[in-house]
Amino acid sequence: MRVLIPPGRDAQLAPRPSAAQKERNRNVRSIRELGRREWHNRSGYSPRSLVKNTVFRYKAIIGRSMRSRALEGQRAEVRLACRILNTMTSLGMPDSY
Repeated sequence: MRVLIPPGRDAQLAPRPSAAQKERNRNVRSIRELGRREWHNRSGYSPRSLVKNTVFRYKAIIGRSMRSRALEGQRAEVRLACRILNTMTSLGMPDSY
């Protein structure tokens, strides 16, 4: 199992690491060797972070629970909510050149 929580900027290696700290030490070493941005790209942290942020926005704006009881109604509810979020995102995104 890989732990993809990024260590802090001034993270030090644990002298006698437990199993979780060994993974953290490995992440600290990788960040030192590759740089934080490249570590994010190679580790898969960036896509995971984007997904977590999207789910957070969904729950904050739409709500934490479904209103429909039937599965088909829930599917329609999620599609509508995603369409709303995508519309809001497209309106707020700047054009880059």
